[in-house]
Amino acid sequence: MSMSRCTYVAQPRSQSLLEPETIHTLPGLAVGKTVLFASTPLAHEARPGLILRLLQALETLGLLWRSPTVENAFTLHKTPRGKPYLLIGNRQGPSLSFSHGDRRLWAAVGSQGAVGIDVADPVEFAGAYPLERAFRPQELDSVQALTQKKSARAAALIWSLKEASVKAAGTGFNTYDPLEVRVGSPRISDCGILFDVWAGRSISAWARAEGRGWLAVASISHI
Repeated sequence: MSMSRCTYVAQPRSQSLLEPETIHTLPGLAVGKTVLFASTPLAHEARPGLILRLLQALETLGLLWRSPTVENAFTLHKTPRGKPYLLIGNRQGPSLSFSHGDRRLWAAVGSQGAVGIDVADPVEFAGAYPLERAFRPQELDSVQALTQKKSARAAALIWSLKEASVKAAGTGFNTYDPLEVRVGSPRISDCGILFDVWAGRSISAWARAEGRGWLAVASISHI
């Protein structure tokens, strides 16, 4: 096991199902809460193994009462608005969220409250994409220094933050128009780039470059 300021590596109990890949932590993204996230190659039945790895990491950190067992299995469900949720046995599990891109599946779980995760690729916003339908000019302007002044890359960053935030809120874009979700100016921290997002309430968000695009994680302390 190796650790750094922003990263925790967990060795899962069931190695046959899981990859020995890094599980990342975001302590302090929301007050009193730790968020974990990880990824695995996108494949059939990839979700159960990824969920189990994250739950075991929560337990190792002392943030989960106990991991699933044969007698205490977890099941994955969705709310009417499409937000995933876990039951561990007959008890509510921690908040979780999924995204996929570049042939990888990403997942995030939170020790409390609610989380959302999203990956976005600049190719989605290239060419004649109508940026004005989803982004305020000041949002794109605020990240110019982070995106080499490339509009598609700036749009991908802001979109990942908006998408992760509405996932954390549990509504997706069923309730909000993209322009109603407002992303504030970036703040650089030791572990990445922090943002305040407004989607009917204040949401804490974090982002980093991932491959050609961006990965964002959002967190709400109380739901």
